[in-house]
Amino acid sequence: YALPIYAFGSCDLYYSMLTNGEWTNPLNMGHKVNSAAWDSQPTLSADGRILMFASRRLGTLGGSDIFMTYRDDKNSWVTPVSLGSPINTVGDDESPFLHADGSTIYFRSNGRPGMGKYDIYYSKKNDTTEQWQTPINIGYPINTSGDEGSFTVSLDGKRAYYSSDAKLGTTNSANHLDIFSFELYDAA
Repeated sequence: YALPIYAFGSCDLYYSMLTNGEWTNPLNMGHKVNSAAWDSQPTLSADGRILMFASRRLGTLGGSDIFMTYRDDKNSWVTPVSLGSPINTVGDDESPFLHADGSTIYFRSNGRPGMGKYDIYYSKKNDTTEQWQTPINIGYPINTSGDEGSFTVSLDGKRAYYSSDAKLGTTNSANHLDIFSFELYDAA
């Protein structure tokens, strides 16, 4: 049978649960999480309690910003809040990935000085203040003069994966986006 599609914006976040070896039908996360704008590129914490995503909703510092919501004591998602500065900029901040340690976020941005249009950055949360530290460019040769993004880390924390349009010397990202991996160095 056809499922009704409920949408609040131009792109919404949905979820599906693995129950008895089967995935449930996707359900819209609702108006508390989704806005009338573009909400996309989610990352879920290892314990399933924190959700970060990119959004173009009202209240961004720039084009797209990274927002966060969490499950309250009734297991309901609370209204998302912007991660603010220093994570978000007047540019586009997107593709968040929250490391399994819960204290390191990776994302791509075109709103800060970098090597290309979009570069990958990471930030660690200060354990005492709970504030995100100034993001660090992950550096060359991961970042190039092209666009990099969609950064993820393997479960064992040893390998990182990302996409790039510049590794083959191309300039047309629509036709030449590739996935690369590398051994994640200790500082990152």
